Amino acid sequence: MEIKLNGETINIAPKTTLLELLEQYKIETKSIVVAINLESIKKEQWDNYIIQENDVIECLTFLGGG
Repeated sequence: MEIKLNGETINIAPKTTLLELLEQYKIETKSIVVAINLESIKKEQWDNYIIQENDVIECLTFLGGG
């Protein structure tokens, strides 16, 4: 199944959850926001959210500073 993750086209297994994807690609989950098709997905939903064919997933990290 083909999706886009942070601008890169990748192939994943069907019925992969968002949390499984993040773990598989070793994306640090502590301080990120994940948007799928421009919709923010709450962290509480990650282990139940099933990724669909052609989803566009962006993982955003917030940095502090001034």
